[in-house]
Amino acid sequence: MKRAPDTAAAATSAAARTPLMRQYLTTKQDHPDSFLFFRMGDFYELFFEDAVRAAQLLGITLTSRNKQDPEPIPMCGFPWHQRDGYVARLLRLGHKVAVCDQLEDPAQAKGIVQRGVTEVLTPGSVTSESFLEHAAHNWLGAIWPQPGRVGLCFADASTGELRLAESSWSDAAPLLARVTVAEWLVPTPLDEGSQSRIEGLLGGLAGARSTAAAGRFLDGTLPARRWGEAQAASYADLPLALAAANAALDYLDRTQGGAALQMTRVERWSEDEGLRYDAATARHLELFSPQPGGEARHTLWHHVNLTVTALGARRLRGWLERPLAAIEPIRARQDAVAAWIEGGAARGSFREALRGLPDLERLAARTACGKATPRDLGALRDALQRLPALSASLAGLGGDALAVPREALAVTPELHDRLAAALVDEPPASSKEGGLFRAGYDEMRDGLHELAHSGKRWIAELEASERERSGIPSLKVGFNRVFGYYLEITNSHRDKVPADYERKQTLTTAERYVTPALKARESEVLGAEEKLRAREYDLFVELRESVIPHVAALQAAAGALGRLDAEAALAEAAARYGWTRPDLEDSDRLTVEDGRHPVVERLLPRGEYVPNSVRLDSSQRQVLLLTGPNMGGKSTYLRQLALLVLLAQCGSFVPARGAVVGLVDRLFTRVGAADRLGAGQSTFMVEMSETADILRSATSRSLVLLDEIGRGTATYDGLALAWAVTEHLHSSSGPRPRTIFATHYHELTQLADTLPRLANVHVTVKEWGDGVVFLHRIADGAADRSYGIHVAKLAGLPESVLARAREVLAELESERTVEHLEGAKKGRKPAAPPAALPLFAELAAPEHPLAAEIRGMDPDSLTPIQALQQLAEWKRRYGRD
Repeated sequence: MKRAPDTAAAATSAAARTPLMRQYLTTKQDHPDSFLFFRMGDFYELFFEDAVRAAQLLGITLTSRNKQDPEPIPMCGFPWHQRDGYVARLLRLGHKVAVCDQLEDPAQAKGIVQRGVTEVLTPGSVTSESFLEHAAHNWLGAIWPQPGRVGLCFADASTGELRLAESSWSDAAPLLARVTVAEWLVPTPLDEGSQSRIEGLLGGLAGARSTAAAGRFLDGTLPARRWGEAQAASYADLPLALAAANAALDYLDRTQGGAALQMTRVERWSEDEGLRYDAATARHLELFSPQPGGEARHTLWHHVNLTVTALGARRLRGWLERPLAAIEPIRARQDAVAAWIEGGAARGSFREALRGLPDLERLAARTACGKATPRDLGALRDALQRLPALSASLAGLGGDALAVPREALAVTPELHDRLAAALVDEPPASSKEGGLFRAGYDEMRDGLHELAHSGKRWIAELEASERERSGIPSLKVGFNRVFGYYLEITNSHRDKVPADYERKQTLTTAERYVTPALKARESEVLGAEEKLRAREYDLFVELRESVIPHVAALQAAAGALGRLDAEAALAEAAARYGWTRPDLEDSDRLTVEDGRHPVVERLLPRGEYVPNSVRLDSSQRQVLLLTGPNMGGKSTYLRQLALLVLLAQCGSFVPARGAVVGLVDRLFTRVGAADRLGAGQSTFMVEMSETADILRSATSRSLVLLDEIGRGTATYDGLALAWAVTEHLHSSSGPRPRTIFATHYHELTQLADTLPRLANVHVTVKEWGDGVVFLHRIADGAADRSYGIHVAKLAGLPESVLARAREVLAELESERTVEHLEGAKKGRKPAAPPAALPLFAELAAPEHPLAAEIRGMDPDSLTPIQALQQLAEWKRRYGRD
């Protein structure tokens, strides 16, 4: 099979020398990184390598143009009305689409139809609801690197929001882990060091990649021009973030064909302002996405997202992505949730009244940048009509927490009245189709409408009168774009054709005619219709521009409604699931009474979940060493506590009888096993990398939850690592975070004898005959065994294998007992774990970029903690992988 000619070589082919192909190639040269949708009549066509790739990605039949040519041009296409569906699929795959439309009526064109690109659609710049997820922001991320720091800008063109952040490279990773970016904008060219740092930071994150010339970052004038000198000056302490913002605004302007983000709400994001968690924690806790093979109902988001609008869903998701770390804002949100809970029936009435409200935030943003359609303005009118009733329904709810959002709903009624007076009940999708405005709104429009429709009535009546005059009962009036209106008579009645009929077209079974009167009326009708559409378009643009002065008020109302919906959803969850209000305090205490996992509890039959309590502090119970059998509930216990803290610092109530949460600044979890084969990392390497991040970043205000550290390597290596990590977390010279460490290394339980702030806890079981019953209760003290063979029996291993396993276990335990007794006779204490371990063996593979540096050192001379610190230093220097 011959390879299709690419676009660069296409200009030399005979088929490409036609005017149409020259027009296509000229347009394609301006958009080399986009799929070019080229309008031809009622179809969009793709050519050359665009066609080959699109056929594969979209399942479209690949054909060719000019098949007789030695090198026919590959092509594929689809009807024009299917465009948005195919665009959405390509955007989800991370591709860009340039839409080239016909700019004139083909019937009126002299020569080739004039065409031009009317839209460039990219994953991070789209504003149409057809391409957006209603419950999530659609961020375009721009990044500007410097050796020691990095500037970040996140822009959502669909909502008119922009966020600025600037930090060290190491602090940027947790921030990015909590933001889902649709498209990344990076500068080019870059030096090798900056390129490596960006790849390390963005490696593994979702989002398409786009580039912009470095000069577009360094221009620096767009923020001031767009926001005003005063507002831009307030971010002068974030020069790298402003450079990223300049590039993001410039990119959006270029893709949207005009000034985007006109009414921008700008905020700064600081990692010091909230509870931080990294990508591993978000993945382990299944906050928004399930583990591979899981379902949506396994995520926290599935159960807490009880919002009834897109506004509320986006606001609630933002709270979960960036929990608070200051007491006053948390308590203010708790007060609002409590007011909604006390509201009871009023809460239900408000949520029902709010349900289905159009997305006011995105409607306002599309209006501000001139992208709103007639249907958008109709939705805006309908939303404004509901605001007074929504505001009135809040009056019955007590508490000052709801007063401010109530005030923001007072949008001027004149805007609604004008939209209601202008637009028909169900406006069309396009502003150029006509049929937008009510009768009586504009006198000129009404006159043109009457002229067009009276002519159409005359033409419709013509069919009956001509049938009677000619005596031809099958005579009919028709219309097409080429010939206009015509009278069609079948061949069997040709002998009855009146003398004033002029033949226009001959068909196989009929003839088509016109009359002087018909042509005169046709000219009047078509002229009036064209003028009517033009007048309605002008009126629409004028109406849309009249909304722009109200955009700030609309955004404020949208923000208030989103906040109210999110708070009411948290109240609904608390009332529905039996959650209670936690006490937040500025201390090192973390106490939970009868806590429950917010997801697992919902998946089990009512009443089956076994609640458990937790008590941690920095003076007596800083580290809990959790032992017990597989399937006993250790991992659930860890995740339960993490989710409870996260919910508490979002301002939510929590699944517990009671809770006292001393503020947490960073949340770390190392739960579950996973590898990254695509990055060349085994399960053990992933585990060590995540543990290194924890040891490097944890503070005394952090919460660290570890599950089975060291299990992916040899037993003594794993035990040595687990031992050393525990000592490091407990050490007075270390970070001393509140920690729970679940392990099957029972040797670690003896650390309670030497580490004063470490306490042993275990998962309880009940032995029953030759089996066990898992009680799922956490109790003080250490477990004496792991019951692995019992779990294997439950899993269905053959009895012969189980019997042999019991024999081997008995032999191993006997040998260990003899060794212990002989050591005791000689006065030896139990040996501490070995200091040296081959931690970096898999990194020393010849193909690994660190191989040369590792071979120049002796890893066995390092203690486990020194080895982990070295790994953390490499991660800081070379990026997360």
